[in-house]
Amino acid sequence: TAVMRNPVIDLTTKIGTSDNPDHSFFETGILFDFTTAPSPEALCTLQAKSPIVHAHKITSPVLLLLGAKDLRVPPSQGLSLHRLLRARGVESEVRWYPEDCHPLKSVATAADVIIHTHLWFAKHGKIS
Repeated sequence: TAVMRNPVIDLTTKIGTSDNPDHSFFETGILFDFTTAPSPEALCTLQAKSPIVHAHKITSPVLLLLGAKDLRVPPSQGLSLHRLLRARGVESEVRWYPEDCHPLKSVATAADVIIHTHLWFAKHGKIS
């Protein structure tokens, strides 16, 4: 069982949609240059090091907590994982916070995150 908050799933798509594209390059050890497009070799490295390439190994239920206004890790990242898991028959649920961004820090959102995280683990036998 897992609960994920605004997860980075695919480094190749994150570079074109995030407010910090350099982060993907830094995390993979590739030099980043704002003045040029990524090379095919860089894109292959980013893809190879993306969590999405290991998603086929996930068999446990996953709860995704996504802020709709997240510019750091766009919610499309989590939605991509959700679609892939569902297509493979793995239980996956999305909690969507339309007015929140990356930190998921509004009072209402924080309360919802705590409650649904507890409920998720309770449902899947990890806490009582």
